[in-house]
Amino acid sequence: MSVSRNLAVYRQLLREVHTQYTKGANNPTFAKELKTIYRSNQKIQDPSKIEALNGNAENVLTFLTSSRKHKELRALYSAIIMEQKRRIELSANRVGLNLPKMYDPENPAPLTTEKEEQPTV
Repeated sequence: MSVSRNLAVYRQLLREVHTQYTKGANNPTFAKELKTIYRSNQKIQDPSKIEALNGNAENVLTFLTSSRKHKELRALYSAIIMEQKRRIELSANRVGLNLPKMYDPENPAPLTTEKEEQPTV
């Protein structure tokens, strides 16, 4: 693996760490730790050890990138599902139907009929 590829993986790792951890949580610990690991392994000369470290770095990069994309897709599609639920509620209300109320085990309420809900004058 060439030096330019090593630097590219390092830069991509820093970018992913910044995007996911440093920027969102305002916590530079992960980026500092990554820089420390790269600096501590800077003087290694054994080609097999360098190859193993680069393979680990690429695996970490793949994991970080995939987990970020998974979070983005989950947020996108869960929003669509919630939007569909809201659309169904609005459609039912538009034609005069009421969707059944969901049972809440934390706050059970007695069943009432329409006669009990209307005040008598």
